[in-house]
Amino acid sequence: MAQQPDARALAHAVADFDKALLSRDTVALKWIMSDKISYGHSNGWVETKKDVIGDLYNGTLSYKQINPGTPEIITEGNTASVRMMADVDVIMSGKQLQFKLKMLQVWKWENDHWILFARQSVKA
Repeated sequence: MAQQPDARALAHAVADFDKALLSRDTVALKWIMSDKISYGHSNGWVETKKDVIGDLYNGTLSYKQINPGTPEIITEGNTASVRMMADVDVIMSGKQLQFKLKMLQVWKWENDHWILFARQSVKA
């Protein structure tokens, strides 16, 4: 019997995504992110799935800490939005940076799991 999309499973997917970014787990990221993802950073930089994974793999971007607030999850059928605040520490091109971000993620339920379709952050 196929699973149905629900907010609890989505909350786990959101946490798994953060863990994969922190550990630079490219296998998990390939599973979690849509091939068509639009991944927007607070500086206006927009990346594809290949870009996100490449930048983590080659060390251009390294997430050191992600402290998310409580996500606001809204589901509608097989689509969901997740809004949250997060404190994020990264190293980008060798420079350590700290951000307080507002994030919006759009998730789709495909093949019995949630897939991140779009993500945009802005400085809080």
